[in-house]
Amino acid sequence: MNAGNALNALIATLEQLDELLPSDKASWDSDVVIRLAVERLWISAGNLAEAYRIEQDLPTGIEPWSELAGYRHLLAHALPGDLSPDRVYSDTTADLDRILNDLRGRRQQ
Repeated sequence: MNAGNALNALIATLEQLDELLPSDKASWDSDVVIRLAVERLWISAGNLAEAYRIEQDLPTGIEPWSELAGYRHLLAHALPGDLSPDRVYSDTTADLDRILNDLRGRRQQ
């Protein structure tokens, strides 16, 4: 996958996550399938971010690539009960718009 394709796929994945995320915490709490889907999309986003970083030959530790890869690692390797659904909801609502805006700006450069 080339860098342009990885960046476009990453943005599309995060946009899908944004569409899927419930607008209120009560809906999030009541739907385990949505919670699992959101976690899976974050994992895919981390994989795509790492693919982009490697393709662009960027060093590790560069944001937002390292942030996305780190969150992917956290979600992919957590055992049941290690990570609260409240944290995933909070992280998603706090960070998703910022990351998407950053990536959309990079795509237009």
